[in-house]
Amino acid sequence: MSETKTPTLSLDLRGEHCPYNAIATLETLETLKPGDLLEVITDCSQSVHGIPEDTQRHGYHCLAVEQHGALFRFLIEVPLQG
Repeated sequence: MSETKTPTLSLDLRGEHCPYNAIATLETLETLKPGDLLEVITDCSQSVHGIPEDTQRHGYHCLAVEQHGALFRFLIEVPLQG
C-alpha cells in the first residue's frame, strides 16, 4: 500500500489565470521549509503544463498532477537540503 502524503499548506487559486498561478505557487514555495508539501488547486487548464515545468525549473519536485472535473490539483515538495 502506498503512503499518502498530507500537504503542509494548501493554495486555492480557483478563478485566477496564468501566469499568476505559477507566480503565486513559486512565491508560496519560497516560504516553506525543506520537506514541506504544497497543494495547489486551480481551474486554469494552462496550469497543467506551467506549474510542473516552472516548479521543477526552480528545483522543486512536482509529485502529483490530478484532474477532478474542471479542477486541477498539484502536490509539490520542497526538496531536502544536503
